[in-house]
Amino acid sequence: MNDYSLRFRDDGGLMSSVALPEDAPAVRPARFLLDRWHSLAQDGLPARSDFPPEDFGNLLGRVSLLDATDDGSDFIYRIYAVIAANKGGIDLTGKRISSMPYPDYAAVLVEQCKTALATGKPTIHENRFRWRSRAYGICAVRLPVMEEKSGRPALFVVDLHADPNKKPDKALYMPQV
Repeated sequence: MNDYSLRFRDDGGLMSSVALPEDAPAVRPARFLLDRWHSLAQDGLPARSDFPPEDFGNLLGRVSLLDATDDGSDFIYRIYAVIAANKGGIDLTGKRISSMPYPDYAAVLVEQCKTALATGKPTIHENRFRWRSRAYGICAVRLPVMEEKSGRPALFVVDLHADPNKKPDKALYMPQV
């Protein structure tokens, strides 16, 4: 049983998942990040510090940062995308992917993250799923990076609309005071 089992019924889960090429239309908003990643990855993974938050621009609310668990079987959201938290109604910061309320969707996300770290290359997937009875289509761009302090790889994940013509959602972040 996960942390959210009491709040969510069986009203969601994975609908489909498809790998996309880097030139897919949905990737356009993050193209500059992929270009930077490729230019820096000549001798291994780029450093996380090569991607400071201010450089994400209007994508910042769509960015999550994940670390692999020690055994590599799961990933922990060090930072969970604000827009995803707003839309989904939960903030997964500090939680494992496997703690998501829909195990089939969580399992696919874990495998996609494992692939990005194992290959040391960006991965892009269009994931369609139901979350709390509402359908979503996300183009997830995963960028593996190296943490300088720990010497361990991490992942930036940028969640974009699968439909490149859809108007972007705004982050509704409200600081705790």
